[in-house]
Amino acid sequence: MTIALSRIRRSQFGGSLAEVILAMLISTMFLFVLPGFYFTSVKIWQRECSELDAVRSADFALRRMNEDVRNARSVAISSDGDLLRLTLPLRGFDATLGCYVNVLDSQGWLIDGDRIEYSITYNHTSDGDDPTMYRRVIRADGTEKPPRLVANHVQPHVNPLQPTGYTTPVFAYDSDSRTLTVTVTAAEPKPSSGTFGPTQAALRCSRDAGQLIRVATEEHPEGDIRCSICGTDVNITAEIVTYQTSFMLRNG
Repeated sequence: MTIALSRIRRSQFGGSLAEVILAMLISTMFLFVLPGFYFTSVKIWQRECSELDAVRSADFALRRMNEDVRNARSVAISSDGDLLRLTLPLRGFDATLGCYVNVLDSQGWLIDGDRIEYSITYNHTSDGDDPTMYRRVIRADGTEKPPRLVANHVQPHVNPLQPTGYTTPVFAYDSDSRTLTVTVTAAEPKPSSGTFGPTQAALRCSRDAGQLIRVATEEHPEGDIRCSICGTDVNITAEIVTYQTSFMLRNG
């Protein structure tokens, strides 16, 4: 009787070879398979964040221009479409109304006030040019305020193509309708493979670091994004979004 009880107690604490192998297989699955799912989920989350950052950059740039453009008296654009100059009407504080209003001359016409410039600056880095949009205010008395950052990673060379085959400029003004069209293509870097960090801020092909350009195709008349070196076989290292908005000037 004593021997039988001893064997039963030992069997309660032991395990067969099949059970040990099954436990090893389950442990191996948790060790190798689950991390793969985890890293894949992290990659998807990072890329979604990159796309959201690009959308925010383009959207913020347009919203920041909204009031300036609509209130401008006149518009001037550089020949390459990368510089916008706005002349606002002179404003003064009206004590009766308790707010700032446009100042008029003796004949009831608006007077030129502050000037505002939106420009694309190409910052030279080890990865190439990283265009950035800045806003600068020049007061009516000639005092210049330091430029302020509006949006990072703005890529004018990846703007959609026009029917004429030329790249759509960032700024285009129609004097007849007094309408300013702003086209902003923003790009945010994707995370590089095997790491949690971004690849590069500049918009380049991940295969050979070639500059990306727009090429018109039957499927994409506005231009398909391709690498200037490897052609159609392009691996883009950034999330790209394009926003276009038209503003109508209200002041004459």
